[in-house]
Amino acid sequence: MKLTDYLAQYISKITDNVFVGQGGNIIHVLDSLGKRKDIKIIPSQNEQGAAIAADAYSRFNEKKIGVTATTSGPGMLNLMQGIACSFFDSIPTIHFVGAVVTKQLRKNKNIRQIGFQEMEVVDIVKPITKYAVLLKDKNMIRYELEKMLYYAREGRQGPVLMDLPDDLQRADINPKKLKSFTPPKKVKKIFLFENKFLDLIKNSKRPLIIVGHGVNLSNTKKELYKFISKVGIPFSPSWATVDLFSSDDKMNAGTFGVAATRYGNFAIQNADLLISLGCRLNTQVTGSNLKSFAPNAKKIVVDIDNNELNKENGLKYDLKINLNLKDFFKKIIPKIKYKKNYSEWIKKFSLWKIKYPIVQEEYYTQNKKCNPYVFFRSLSEQTGKNDVLIPDASANLIWAMQSFKIKGQKVFTALNHSPMGYSMPATIGAYLADKTKNIICTIGDGSMQMNIQELATISHFNFPIKIFVINNNGYGLIKQTQDTWLNSRRVGVDSGSGLAMPNLIKVAKAYGIKTEEINNHNEIGTKLNKILKSKFPILCDVKVDEKQKVIPKLEFGREIHDLSPRLSEEEMNSNMI
Repeated sequence: MKLTDYLAQYISKITDNVFVGQGGNIIHVLDSLGKRKDIKIIPSQNEQGAAIAADAYSRFNEKKIGVTATTSGPGMLNLMQGIACSFFDSIPTIHFVGAVVTKQLRKNKNIRQIGFQEMEVVDIVKPITKYAVLLKDKNMIRYELEKMLYYAREGRQGPVLMDLPDDLQRADINPKKLKSFTPPKKVKKIFLFENKFLDLIKNSKRPLIIVGHGVNLSNTKKELYKFISKVGIPFSPSWATVDLFSSDDKMNAGTFGVAATRYGNFAIQNADLLISLGCRLNTQVTGSNLKSFAPNAKKIVVDIDNNELNKENGLKYDLKINLNLKDFFKKIIPKIKYKKNYSEWIKKFSLWKIKYPIVQEEYYTQNKKCNPYVFFRSLSEQTGKNDVLIPDASANLIWAMQSFKIKGQKVFTALNHSPMGYSMPATIGAYLADKTKNIICTIGDGSMQMNIQELATISHFNFPIKIFVINNNGYGLIKQTQDTWLNSRRVGVDSGSGLAMPNLIKVAKAYGIKTEEINNHNEIGTKLNKILKSKFPILCDVKVDEKQKVIPKLEFGREIHDLSPRLSEEEMNSNMI
C-alpha cells in the first residue's frame, strides 16, 4: 500500500475536510486525499488561511479535528500564523508538511540548504507545537500518526506537525506490520483540596467565579452550570466564554479586563474571593498593575497546566488546583451541601450594570456614519441560537465583545495570538464544521487586507458567509494608542500616514462576492435583516467614524477599575466597597 494512501485513510477517520496548499513536495499526499470520497479538500489561496480554517474547524467541532497539508519552505512558513493561534488558545490541530527527499536533507548544519525549499521545519515550529516530527522511517508512519493525535488532545491540547519527505510519501508499506503507539501510563494524582476550597467559600461575602477557556476545552459546560446552581456564586466570563451565558442573567457580573466593561471590572475589584476555572489570568484581564488586581480577594485557581499555576506573574494564589475541570467538578460538586445568600452582592453589581452601560443613549443620536457600539448591539438583537459571530482582532473585536448581547449565539476568535485577518478564513472552517449555522464575520478594513485572498475560496465554494467590514479607514486602535502615548503622531495607520486603503466593495465584486453598504444608523435594521437571511456569501461595508475610540479602555499601569475616560475621584471611591 502506498504510504500516502495509508495516511489519507487515517485522516478520514479524524476529519471530513482537509485545508491545503499546493506544492511539489505535497502532491502525493493531496493525490491520495483526492481519491477518497469521504474527505473534502479545501484549497486555500494562502496556507495561512488553511491553518486558520483548520483552527476554527477544531474549535467548532468537538468530534473532528482540523487538518492541513502543504509543502515545505514557504508553504510551511505560511502555516505558522494559524498554528500559533491553535497553540496559544490550546486548540488541537494536525499539520502535514511535504519535505524534500531524505537524501537531500542536510546533515551538516553549517550548510544552509541542499534540497529545493528544504527547511528545518521541526526546529522552527517546536516553540508553537506540542509535538513535531520529521518522519525518517516509512514503517513508523502508524506510530507517529497515533502519537500526533494523542498529543494533540492529551492534557492541555494544541497543534502537532509531521514533516514528511517526498520519497517516503511514495514508498510501499505493509499496514499489517506497522508499529503502533502506546500512550504513556499516567500517575493518578491525589488532591485533597475540597475542605480548604469550601472553607474559603464559607468565609466569603462577595465571591465571583471566573469562567475561562478551559471550560470549552474540557467540554464541561453542563458541569459548570450545575456547579454554579449548587453553590449559588455569581460569575464573570472571560471573552472565551461569553457565549456560555445570557448577557441578561442576573448572576452574570460582566466581562472584565483591559477593554471590557466598567461594571465587570468593579465586580472583580470588589470581590473578596475569586474562583478561576481554566483561565490563565493574563495581563489582558488583570491589567499590567498585577498587585492591584482584586487586591482584597482570596484567589483559587484551577488549571490543567501546572506551569500556569507556578508562573511568576506577581499574582499570589491562596489555593492552586492542578486538575482537568472534568475531574475538578467530579470531586467538588458532591461536596457542596449548602448555598449562601449573595443577593446583596448581586444587587450591587446589577446597579453598576445600569449605571455604566456600554452602549449609551447618546450613541444612537450620531448623524453621520455608524457608531460601532450601536452596530454590534443591533447585530446581536437580530441574531440568535443559529448564528455564529467570529470577530477579528483589534478595535472591532473589542467593540464586539463589549456591546454584543448574548442570547444563545456562538462567539469565538483567536484570543491570545489574535492576528489581524483571522476571522476571514476562520469562517470557512466554522461553516464546514457545522453547515446548519449562520456564520458571521466582523473584521476591520485594515484586517481585511491580511487574508483578503480567501474571498476567492468563499466565492468558489459559494459558502453563505456574511462579512461585515467595520470600516474606519485605517487602524483605529493604534491611532488611539498614538493619541495616548505619542501626541497623536501618525505613522502607518491611515492613507494620510502612508497606509494604502483600497475600495473593498470593488475588491469583493472582483472576487464575485455580492456587496452591501451601511452608511448610517437608519440603514442598520433593514440591511441587517436582508443580509442575515441571504443564502449566498455577501460583504457589507459598514462606515464608521475614523475618530471612533474604544470606550472604556484601560491605560497602561492603572488599576483595572480606573478605566478611561476616568471617573471623578469621588465617584470612583463610591464604587469601591
